[in-house]
Amino acid sequence: MVAQPNNAVDDLRRGLAHQQERELDAQAHTLRDSNRADEEYRRGVECQNDSRPAQAMEYYRRALALRPNHPQAHNNMGVIQQEWGQLDAAARAYQKAIEAHPEFGLAWFNLANCFREDNRLDDAVEYYRRAQALMPADVQTRINLAVALKDLRRFDEALAILDQLTQASPALPEARFNRSLVHFLRGELGRGWDEYEGRLQIGPDARPIPVPRWNGTPLAGRSILILSEQGIGDQVMFASCLPDVLNGAGTSFVECDVRLVPLFARSFPHVTAIPKMIDPSLPSVGPCDVTEYLATLPRFLRRRLEDFPQTSGYLQPDPDVVAKWRSSFACLGGALKVGISWSGGKDAETRRRRSIPLDFWEPIFQVPGVRFVNIQYGPTAAEADRARRRFGIALDDATDCDPLRNLDDFAAKIAALDLVLSVDNSTAHLAAAIGRPVWTLLPFSPDWRWMLDRESTPWYPTMRLLRCRTADNWTELLHRTARLLTSATFSRDLLNRAA
Repeated sequence: MVAQPNNAVDDLRRGLAHQQERELDAQAHTLRDSNRADEEYRRGVECQNDSRPAQAMEYYRRALALRPNHPQAHNNMGVIQQEWGQLDAAARAYQKAIEAHPEFGLAWFNLANCFREDNRLDDAVEYYRRAQALMPADVQTRINLAVALKDLRRFDEALAILDQLTQASPALPEARFNRSLVHFLRGELGRGWDEYEGRLQIGPDARPIPVPRWNGTPLAGRSILILSEQGIGDQVMFASCLPDVLNGAGTSFVECDVRLVPLFARSFPHVTAIPKMIDPSLPSVGPCDVTEYLATLPRFLRRRLEDFPQTSGYLQPDPDVVAKWRSSFACLGGALKVGISWSGGKDAETRRRRSIPLDFWEPIFQVPGVRFVNIQYGPTAAEADRARRRFGIALDDATDCDPLRNLDDFAAKIAALDLVLSVDNSTAHLAAAIGRPVWTLLPFSPDWRWMLDRESTPWYPTMRLLRCRTADNWTELLHRTARLLTSATFSRDLLNRAA
């Protein structure tokens, strides 16, 4: 039967109506899924804000199962993965967020942060600039861009950004602080210390001071309370200023980490060392004429390289405990006794940049005439065991001394060694402060205090700085260090020599 034209039109209309109905059903289903995805996402945000990252991840996965191109869910998953140290997974999550929403400035910013943490600095600069184009008013993006440029040693570009920020907002402390780090690296100490005061407005150590701060003039009988700040290595380094400050002072107190109290008390008998408490209020020591932060002392005392004293060994370990450790090490024979420390840094990004896994240390371990002593703080038994089996060396598990609990004993142990070979961490500071020869292994982008392109440091006359010549080139550095160590086994005078 031939269909009549009017019936064909009716069929077409009915077909179109069914198609539209199916499309509307699909749209409604998609909308329901989208709404459900947003609800799962919101639950994830609540968990993330409540410090429940594992639960937050589960909600974000549910959101993405319902809407695979949910940019915020991808971004927030990346944040958690980055916090967990899963940088590759975090970068993929940020990239998926950008693919779903190319104008998502926060995802570009987070991807740049991820690359900076992974030491992919050129990529970080590129993506900070993209984030800046999308979020031109965001101050943090510009600060982080300046930090990445600093780490690439592009100092003029970094300072240009930081100068613009401080011109627009003169009191912006984070810009001032980061500008100080550039000045320090360039050796511009006076300008660096002045800008370094910005740290007190952004760090956790600032406390209201009800009495006048020290102005750098001789104390001449006045009393002073010196407040602790930052980590063990910083407190040790800045303590080198105490003899200058305390010369002619009246009753004086220095606050420090509780583990440093015995060492400071022995080393600085004219000041009372008091432990820093969790309570942010000032310690109860009675009235003092002036108060100052420990890390501000160099602003008045170390403004030029010529201001640094050339004396070494300002921290004094317990001589009886040093003798105990020397007796203990006597069983190692006449070989060069070298303490090694391979990890350091207060956060994941810093640890990744400074630390050198023991897998890279083979050239060092192959040097004849050396006995290595494990002085790495923290749980090291598993790593030491892998090194013993892989390289066939005698490396102890460091359970005979716990520097995280007893720094006085640890300082004495270090004092009984011939050499400390360490990455940039508190162990290197402590060893140099007690006057031991220290070779410090530095990345291409070092911490501000070490400046650039020099093997000596004014902070510690017995420390030698051995630097990566290019980014992440630990292999070349350790081969070079192994050659130096080989020479030192023939002439121990080379242990103290810094070019």
